[in-house]
Amino acid sequence: MRILQANKFFYHRGGAETVFFNTIDALRAKGHEVAEFSMQKKENLPSEYGAYFASELPELSQKQDLLTSTKIFFRLFNSKEISSKLNALITATDPEVAHLHSIYHHLSASTFRVLRDHHIPMVMTVHDVQPMCPNHRMIRGTDNTLCERCFPHRYYNCWRYRCINYNRTASLAGALESYFYYLKNIWDLIDIFICPSQFMMDKLVAWGFPKKKMRLVQNPFSPPTEVPPLGDKIIYIGRIHVEKGILTLLRALPHLREYKAVIAGNGPEDKWVDTMIKQRSLTNVERIKWVHGESWRKLIAEARVVVVPSLFYENCSMTILEALSYRRLVVATDRGGNRELVINGQTGFLVQPDDPVALTEGIREAMQLEPLEAEVINKQGRDLVEQKHSLEGYIKKLEEVYSEVKK
Repeated sequence: MRILQANKFFYHRGGAETVFFNTIDALRAKGHEVAEFSMQKKENLPSEYGAYFASELPELSQKQDLLTSTKIFFRLFNSKEISSKLNALITATDPEVAHLHSIYHHLSASTFRVLRDHHIPMVMTVHDVQPMCPNHRMIRGTDNTLCERCFPHRYYNCWRYRCINYNRTASLAGALESYFYYLKNIWDLIDIFICPSQFMMDKLVAWGFPKKKMRLVQNPFSPPTEVPPLGDKIIYIGRIHVEKGILTLLRALPHLREYKAVIAGNGPEDKWVDTMIKQRSLTNVERIKWVHGESWRKLIAEARVVVVPSLFYENCSMTILEALSYRRLVVATDRGGNRELVINGQTGFLVQPDDPVALTEGIREAMQLEPLEAEVINKQGRDLVEQKHSLEGYIKKLEEVYSEVKK
């Protein structure tokens, strides 16, 4: 089968990109022909289709000069460049199905319209809540609390609460983009929505998306054949952003000084985290940048507990899947799809979100587990990944979805 895979970033940036690249590699291994469409960026991995990629565009959430802001704004709705390049890519590769991942903002609504004009069936993996929320987090800008005030189609609340970068201009652009997708029926062009968690499926249906278009296809992860012995550190691996609960973790760590901890990642809260570590004399906390590949494997080998303290709705967390696969104890907030992976007391520990005391107690409980207790939980976590999140099962389900929309 000839399949077009599209994602706005073509380098390892987060969970969506991990799934995107794993999907491409696995489909090619099964003999499918896969073309790629993305955005040009210096960090990109090699691609034989790179010449067709759209020109680089900064993040909507980043501060820009007026000219750049204007360019970003208009590209949200229409882009002659993207239309031209995607038309050329389709002509060259003749895809039978288009599988879209995170394409909003940078790859424009033009991507949907070009695929429609070519009568190419579209499936879309819903990696986050962007189809419902302009800032793709459901976190209110004014106080960083969970928020669903945009339901139903009240996107002006994004501007009202400055939900994108705490900036009214960026938030207005995000709100207008959401209204455009709604009023122009862009989401209706998708034939099948692939939901990585039951939570995401239920949320989409609750917001008015047709249930008949939903398919549960959980994110895959291939566990290593051998795992290192359980380490002795508390590890946070992820984006350094308020939505990820990093502030909650920093308020919990002063009460866990007897344990070594590592915070690995980059993001807008970098300066705040570094300042907090210094001000509170957290000499037990090591701060490193984003890790990948061998550096990631070295870090996970040092972990006893992997902390996922999210404030926003997690979907099917790759961080949790990775930790469970490596038989690490997971302490996560009970938010979004986390409870589908972390079954409290069985595959890990769930705690209340935005609660430093609860997070402290959950981490301490995991750190103090007897070896046999930890071994049982870690085995059950690994079993869950192998049974429900195998790469083979994932690809089989994708092939079924692709065949369904081709009919």
